Amino acid sequence: MDEQRSRKPLAWRSRAGGALAAVVLVAGGGLGATAWASAPAPRHAEKSDSATVQRLADTEEIRQLKARYFRYLDTKEWSKLAALFTAHPTIDVGVKYTSGKELAENTAKLLGAAPTAHQGFLPEITVKGTHASAIWAMEDYVSFPPGSSYKEGFHGYGEYHDTYARINGHWYIDSSVLTRFRVDSVPNWTPPAKADK
Repeated sequence: MDEQRSRKPLAWRSRAGGALAAVVLVAGGGLGATAWASAPAPRHAEKSDSATVQRLADTEEIRQLKARYFRYLDTKEWSKLAALFTAHPTIDVGVKYTSGKELAENTAKLLGAAPTAHQGFLPEITVKGTHASAIWAMEDYVSFPPGSSYKEGFHGYGEYHDTYARINGHWYIDSSVLTRFRVDSVPNWTPPAKADK
């Protein structure tokens, strides 16, 4: 009986000792893992992270730039549209232009205040330093004003192939070529006059 009593504390101590050793090993491994995880990143990794952040920021700025292009066409903000381009861009949207101002002025004459709806989506943007390129899927719905030589409007589908240049920290459209895959004729539409309040 005495022998059994003396064995129980030994067994308990043995189990407790084993558990304590396991805790020390886990804690030690945890500390080692923490030390390893908090070790400073190599310099090449920091440069790579910085380049990735810059590329993502550039990509987002180009998205915003093209979004403004479509919005200014539809809201008829012609001077703002002209300002989106570099000084000597290449523009071919079915008609060729050599400046953003020329594009804006001629589009204003063609469309007047007639309603339009332009959309660009699914961009494939590639950034290389201060230059970038993109392909945008597009869809537009264009109506011409009363008295226009165009008796019908159109609903078109296609894509833009653009290039961009970063100048003084801002992106501008350097070239833009529109290719249409399909164009359907639609009646011209003039929105009803707004009632006076």
